[in-house]
Amino acid sequence: MRVLNVYQWATVGGVERVLLNRAWAFKRHGLDVMQDVFFFHDSGGLRNFRKFIKYFQLEKHISVVSEIDEKAYDFIITFDTPEVLTLLKNTSNVIVECHSPYDEARVYLKSLPKDIARIVSPSASFMQSVVVHDITETFKDRLFVLPNFHISEELEPIPPSKIWGKKPVCYIGRMDTLKNTIELLEIFTILRKRPEDDFFLLLVGDVRPHYMDIKETIRKLGIEDRAAYYRPIPFEKVDVLLTKIKQHKGIFVSPSMGESFGLSALEAMSNGVPVLLSDIECHKPLVNGDPDFLYRLGNVSEAVGKVEHISGNYDELSENVARLAANHSSSLFIEAWKQLFAGL
Repeated sequence: MRVLNVYQWATVGGVERVLLNRAWAFKRHGLDVMQDVFFFHDSGGLRNFRKFIKYFQLEKHISVVSEIDEKAYDFIITFDTPEVLTLLKNTSNVIVECHSPYDEARVYLKSLPKDIARIVSPSASFMQSVVVHDITETFKDRLFVLPNFHISEELEPIPPSKIWGKKPVCYIGRMDTLKNTIELLEIFTILRKRPEDDFFLLLVGDVRPHYMDIKETIRKLGIEDRAAYYRPIPFEKVDVLLTKIKQHKGIFVSPSMGESFGLSALEAMSNGVPVLLSDIECHKPLVNGDPDFLYRLGNVSEAVGKVEHISGNYDELSENVARLAANHSSSLFIEAWKQLFAGL
């Protein structure tokens, strides 16, 4: 099977990681699937995307193309990129994957061609709580959940040497109003004032334009001596960083107001890093509703208490999240992939 995936931007983000993970799964499970990927724009992530392909030797399962030849593919999958539909003569073999939690990015769902093969999302909770409200009645019987997962590639042994004197409270991903990063800064500001002073803040990812000047915000909150900010790191280095965070008994915190799945949280969990997530619909299934790993969105004092609870019960809760992460395996994705195309 040959599939063309189309996405608006090449960034170091979730959709790009999903495509790379799928290629890894096809290789690992022996599926004869070749994915070509067409990006309308390189927003700084294309080099890292290609580097990951080479790093894991995925060339037989994924490649980047510079033009669209629709006749060359069995199916075309568009990830929240309706622009491609105007370039195609036939849309009956098009699968629309909706991964965006941003309202403005889903407006196109109301005006899709009526012969679209399927509308897909990465989680049942996102499908039920968001996507079904954005589509027309035409597509109610053409919905499908194709779950995300985290690849289980063995890393080179990482020495357990300490590089930080404090425990990291970390977030990896885009930072903007929907991701609600400012609430994490508020949580950490209270932690910073605790007598124990056990933690430092580690932020990795792009800050959306006009959201905030992160360095200035950190300075105004008076936490510059306990905060570190880095631009996005290469895909293949995320597990290395998370392993080091685990070695320092760190915690991943996401105060997000909207997710389609929560892939960054799953990556942390897969590496045994306990998570504290806002109690939105798409976070709850990741941790099976376990209250140890959820806090009420906006309740900063509750979040502070739960960070301290996780830290005080670290080894047990680390094991718990690793078990929960195992519920999101590449095997389940492969089975769902087969079911998706068996019905087309």
